[in-house]
Amino acid sequence: MPASMPDLSALSQADLASAVLVLGWLALLRWLRHSMYLLALLSFCATVLHEACHWLVGLLLHARPVALALWPRRQGQRWIMGAVSFRNLHLGNAAFVALAPLALFPLGWLLARHWLLPAYAAGHYASWSVAGYVVACCLYGGLPSAVDVRAGALSAALYALAGVGLWRLALYAGLL
Repeated sequence: MPASMPDLSALSQADLASAVLVLGWLALLRWLRHSMYLLALLSFCATVLHEACHWLVGLLLHARPVALALWPRRQGQRWIMGAVSFRNLHLGNAAFVALAPLALFPLGWLLARHWLLPAYAAGHYASWSVAGYVVACCLYGGLPSAVDVRAGALSAALYALAGVGLWRLALYAGLL
C-alpha cells in the first residue's frame, strides 16, 4: 500500500456507516441551497448552533450581544440565515466572537464519539439518524460566514502579528 494512502482497515462498520450518514446529511444540506425555504427548515439546527456560538462567546468576552435573529431573511440577492448584533465588538474580542462557530467542529466530534457511534453499535437507528443530523449540523454550521470573517479579520491579523512578534522576541532572547 502506498505511504500516502490512509489505512482504512482500522475503521469499524459503525465508523463507515456513520461517516456515510453524516456525509449524506451534508450533501442534502448542500443540495438544498437551491431551495432557500427547505434549506432554512433543515438547517435551522445549524443556524441555532452557529449563532449561539457567537452569542455565547460575545457574552463571555463582553461584546454585549443585543439582538439575535434566527429566521432567514432576504437581503438584496442574498439570504441571511441568522445574525447576532453586538454593542461592544472591538479589536480585542472581534476575532474570537467572529470565529466562535469553529468550536462546533470539536463538538461534532464529541457527539459522533459519544452519541452517533454508540447509537449505531446499540442498534438504535432512529437515535443514530438524529445524531448523524446533529453532527452534520455541527459541521455545516461550524464554518464562519463571509460576514464573520470580515468582522474578525483585522482583530485576527493583529493577534497573529502579536504572536509572531512574541515568538521572534522569545527567539531573540534565547527562550526558545
